[in-house]
Amino acid sequence: MIIDLGNKYIHFELYHDTGKTQQWKVRNKTSIFCLGFILWESRWRQYVFCPSENSEFNNGCLDTIIQFMDRLNKEKRIK
Repeated sequence: MIIDLGNKYIHFELYHDTGKTQQWKVRNKTSIFCLGFILWESRWRQYVFCPSENSEFNNGCLDTIIQFMDRLNKEKRIK
């Protein structure tokens, strides 16, 4: 499953789903390069972003990543 929140450069691809939590790849739309992962961190009790080495982000991309993590965290709290 791919989720596109309208950002020009990045989208999110479901990588793994345990039924309780999910792992998502953050990918560049043009090169499909994996920019990092969003995954559940049980110690923090929330989804976190783990960027790939040498990845660079502008403020628009970071805002999109934050929006997506907020969405995942809200959905997790509802369940």
